[in-house]
Amino acid sequence: MTIFGIDISNNNGPNIDLAEVAREGFQFVFAKVSEGDGFVDYTWPDYRDAAHANGLLVAGYHYLRADCDVNAQAELFVSHLGDAATMIDFEAGSGDIDTFWAFVDAVNALGRTINLSYIPHWYWQQIGSPDLSRVPGLIQSSYVAGSGPAAALYPGDGTGYWTGFGGKNVDILQFTDQASVAGNLIDVNAFAGTFDRLRAMLGLTLSTTQGVLMALTDVQQADLLEKVQEIWEQLRGPDGQGWPQLGKNAQGQSLTLVDAIAGLRGDISGNAPSGTTAAAPPPAA
Repeated sequence: MTIFGIDISNNNGPNIDLAEVAREGFQFVFAKVSEGDGFVDYTWPDYRDAAHANGLLVAGYHYLRADCDVNAQAELFVSHLGDAATMIDFEAGSGDIDTFWAFVDAVNALGRTINLSYIPHWYWQQIGSPDLSRVPGLIQSSYVAGSGPAAALYPGDGTGYWTGFGGKNVDILQFTDQASVAGNLIDVNAFAGTFDRLRAMLGLTLSTTQGVLMALTDVQQADLLEKVQEIWEQLRGPDGQGWPQLGKNAQGQSLTLVDAIAGLRGDISGNAPSGTTAAAPPPAA
């Protein structure tokens, strides 16, 4: 199974409707948080919150700059990230692999763990083809020609687009920057796995994707609500007022199922709870 997601920033939209993105079948969003030691993407908070609201997995990324202090960059990134997974955008102007790991260490020191690393093959070659075997969540970009729906453009799981490098397999493939999504032409990524597998890779719990209910479809949520309401009524009686056929307590209130069971247990043991009167047994036939 392969799922698709989008990669966006202030350069896209900037008001992409993530509800529509979800309706079109996309399941994750990578969006820009910050760059260098001073730039914060103004679209990030809204995109992050909209992704959560629509059940999309979300990671925020920082564009790493070699001409800025890595500790200052880490502090800027983490301070604006919020409840999302973490991603490094490591490409033109980002420096060498030592800069990459210095930023990872700086983010770790602030209590966050890097989940994804966007390192295009061309940039890896440009910085001397270093070892990437320990890089978390490698994202490679290799674009197909043309534009149109993402599923139609996707080159396939078994193609050379997925070939790893630097001792690391490609975890996520950015295969186009011209996919038609919610009325926009944007970058689209593929993950050759399930939603749950990607969520685990991103280190996201159900609570960081707006709770367990956001992991359910609308139909599943409605079914769950109906079952919970049915269980509540069986335990508490209609409108929570107890069941008349189970008897009444000293205040004349109908007993709940729990009250009635407690009364029966008391009758059996000879210690009936005070203030309850169980319904009389039906006459023998």
